[in-house]
Amino acid sequence: MLYIVSRKAETRRRILAAALACAADARADCTMGEVAIKAGLSRQAVYLHFPNRDALLAALSEWLAAAAARGPADAPSARATLTALVAWLADDYPRSWPLIRRLGENPEDAGRQIACRKLAERFRDEGALSPHLSPATAADLLFTLTSPAVWAELVPGRGWDAGRYRSHVTYLATSALTK
Repeated sequence: MLYIVSRKAETRRRILAAALACAADARADCTMGEVAIKAGLSRQAVYLHFPNRDALLAALSEWLAAAAARGPADAPSARATLTALVAWLADDYPRSWPLIRRLGENPEDAGRQIACRKLAERFRDEGALSPHLSPATAADLLFTLTSPAVWAELVPGRGWDAGRYRSHVTYLATSALTK
């Protein structure tokens, strides 16, 4: 009898990526079997990693939160990092929005909050933070401006494309936070 053994971490990543792909197809309610097909695995392999769909969605939520905490790589300045953050979110939100709607929360919020706080502090450290803002207030404003709800209102809701979202949200955030 021939057994194919995959590395546990790689198989888990494939399953999570497949579940995210289901969410991107507006199928956050897809079955474990559909996730298995997208991952190129058997249903049994999926169930070996996740006992049910709720556990899979919880793990996907944690995986997205970890990705958000990493965020975009630091650029040479706070302004460049802000531009990279908004561009990263513009690429990420179309994939994660169906899952966010299904869960009723954004699993990436904690990571995005940390990124916004670090970015506000970086603006302060570079002397670019508007004098009427504390880093905490700037982080709150940035967190709100980069929320998936704002993205959903502008992109699917108002028909903006990703480029327009990136451009205008970056401009608005930079104008609001800096001198």
